[in-house]
Amino acid sequence: MKIRKLKILSAILLAILAMAVSYFCTNLNVSVSGERDVLKYWNAFISILSNKSDGTIPDNVLFIDVSSDKQLVDRTDEIGRPIGNAAITDRQKLAEMLDLIKEAGNYEYVLLDVFFEDGFETAYDSILFNRIVTMDRIVIPQHKDGILASPLLEEKAAYSDYTTTLKEDNFTKYPLLDKQGNLSIPLRMYSDMTGRTIKRAGLLYLDRHSLSRRVVFPKMYLLNATYRYLGASLLDYRDVIDWNSFLKDKIIVFGSFIDDDIHLTYAGDVPGCVINYNVVMSLMRGQHRIPIGLIIAYFLIFFFMSLLLLSGESDINQSWAWIWAKLFVLYSVILTLVCILVFTIWGQAHDVLLTSTFFSVVDTCHRWVINRKKNA
Repeated sequence: MKIRKLKILSAILLAILAMAVSYFCTNLNVSVSGERDVLKYWNAFISILSNKSDGTIPDNVLFIDVSSDKQLVDRTDEIGRPIGNAAITDRQKLAEMLDLIKEAGNYEYVLLDVFFEDGFETAYDSILFNRIVTMDRIVIPQHKDGILASPLLEEKAAYSDYTTTLKEDNFTKYPLLDKQGNLSIPLRMYSDMTGRTIKRAGLLYLDRHSLSRRVVFPKMYLLNATYRYLGASLLDYRDVIDWNSFLKDKIIVFGSFIDDDIHLTYAGDVPGCVINYNVVMSLMRGQHRIPIGLIIAYFLIFFFMSLLLLSGESDINQSWAWIWAKLFVLYSVILTLVCILVFTIWGQAHDVLLTSTFFSVVDTCHRWVINRKKNA
């Protein structure tokens, strides 16, 4: 009876430790186990079965493409010598569109996914930047390796960066806030629209009293969103559009939909502004929070995996490297299924590699201890 009780207590402790490892792994800025590849094939499989399209555009969002509205600006080097020119988003048109939006005043939020980088100057900068600063419910991107064109813009800026590795060389996971506590664009929008945010509490992250993740692997509710051109579809028709009804309660997303800001995701190529929108939708649906049902599911899965581990017997005719390899494959298969299950039901990704390594190492050590006791 004591042995059985000890086995159950050990399984409980291992399950809790595995949950901690899993939580830590999902809060890393990068994917270390290729969740993107797992979910890429799963997403393709589901799309084939369900004839899934790229998603229905909600009535409360307006996508505006700025990639066709450019202007040339002169460039100089660090000592002021001319070095040519560059094409940037037309700032006069942006200012005119923001004037129309502000005048209507009944929009939900403006995501202006255009980086106003220092070193690109136009005659409309002061007008545009003043309009951005004086508007409510608007956010622009800031990048850690870039400098904003004006310090005034900092109060409306939030980070829009993700980390890449040699293995994961494009978009995989989106940090909601960095380790210094700076908010990302989606978290800033979520905070402004709901009054909630994510805060660090020791080693944990909380959204009010709910356990939360710092990093999300967003579901792509929309891929190739239907958009309108800034100039040709909107400003050229400014006198015939009823802006009050057209913009009412809409999330207005400016960005490039053609070739300037396209990122590879598990669901295919997606414009950066659409990725931001999908992350916002994930937050609005609470998919950054870890609900009690998911915590219970994790505990039960890891508990039974731990019981399986503690029931294992050592095969002295095999090398320990071979035993570890077999166990790693077994746990990887189980946790790959868990990853798919968690993503399908709760819209959250789950680490496979590090959690599988944890179980396989502990299992191998357990079998080694049993073997030593038998041979003692």
